[in-house]
Amino acid sequence: MKKILSALVALIFLIGLQAEPIADCHFHLLDFLQNGEFDNRDQRFPGSSRGLMKSGRYFQLPFGERHRRLTGLLEVLEKNDVRDVVVCGMPFVKKWSEDEFFLRPKYYLDSSSRVKAARDTDLQVAAAFMDYKVAFRGDEKQLKRLKRLHPFICGLDTTDLGAMDLVIKRIREYPGVWEGVGELMSRHDDLTNLTTGERPRADHPSLVRLFKLCGLVGLPVSIHHNVAPISRSESEVKKPYYLQEFLDLLETAIEKEPKKENRPSVIWCHAGISRRIVVDGYAKILDGVLASYGENLFLDLSWVVLGSYVYKDLDAWLALIKKYPDNFVIGSDAVGKSSAIPFELKKFNALLQALPKNVREKVAHLNLKSILERSAKVRAAKGFGSKGIILPDAFALDDGFGLEGLRDK
Repeated sequence: MKKILSALVALIFLIGLQAEPIADCHFHLLDFLQNGEFDNRDQRFPGSSRGLMKSGRYFQLPFGERHRRLTGLLEVLEKNDVRDVVVCGMPFVKKWSEDEFFLRPKYYLDSSSRVKAARDTDLQVAAAFMDYKVAFRGDEKQLKRLKRLHPFICGLDTTDLGAMDLVIKRIREYPGVWEGVGELMSRHDDLTNLTTGERPRADHPSLVRLFKLCGLVGLPVSIHHNVAPISRSESEVKKPYYLQEFLDLLETAIEKEPKKENRPSVIWCHAGISRRIVVDGYAKILDGVLASYGENLFLDLSWVVLGSYVYKDLDAWLALIKKYPDNFVIGSDAVGKSSAIPFELKKFNALLQALPKNVREKVAHLNLKSILERSAKVRAAKGFGSKGIILPDAFALDDGFGLEGLRDK
């Protein structure tokens, strides 16, 4: 049976079946150099039609032209019937250290140099949306295209208790733009091991404050938190040592929050897995987590979890998804390359085709749509805007917000 399933997975991936609309819960508009693809077909700027120069970097777009990042993205989405996309920047920027002057790193694993929080990444994302609205002012057809895109704030140091204040600052700077927060970084294999300063973890008071803020104002939040340390080989199985940190965060932000409308919707990026994470019986572990937090927790199946876990134990994962059909979403995790979205999403074809139609539609696009719409309704009911969030001038939180009960631990 397993051989038949494996052959089916390979066949469907090659054929590239996609009968229904699809969504993307995880797209980075920018890369680790805080740049990315844009529409350059008119050759207004140096480089390829996507803005890639001979150096391997993308041209830096000037003021008033950053809408090109979105026009290029939207064309890809419309051509491939990708309905809703969570758009964020890149929460880290890669340092180019002096001992590697001969080769500039473009990815976090390209060298051993450090990475640091990219506080300005959200400014670039917001600028793309603002430039788009200016470029197409009065053109309702072009402006309507933006409904597919859902920008999230991500340029945060998740070990800084002031990160919550930066979220509020970004919302005030760009009212009506933001629809969520994330990808927030917690434990993330080599990436957070390379982070300058304090290492992030899910139960850090800073993340507690961020999650409580998101619940209060009706913003969904996505977080990357690995369940286990890195293994040196596939045979080195680790216990999910870091899972409890994540559960403690969910307990504080969700279980202990008495008001249902103040509990955030949480997207767990890659379902807690990244490179070189080896954990046995993972579907069963997730079953227990969803049994406790299924109303507010959603598992993103993008990146390595799909190939390293889902397709290697497809029967177990199909059973898990059928048991919790409302709790799974898919994403490309494309980094600064909108043109890569279709290829990355095609990797889900075999999984989706193995699911019953009603479940397939939920996982493919309806679940993400539901998360976004549910959060929008919460914001509207609380007076924080109907699509992108708008905070009243009188909105203020004191320095003790989110820290109640934590000081005594």
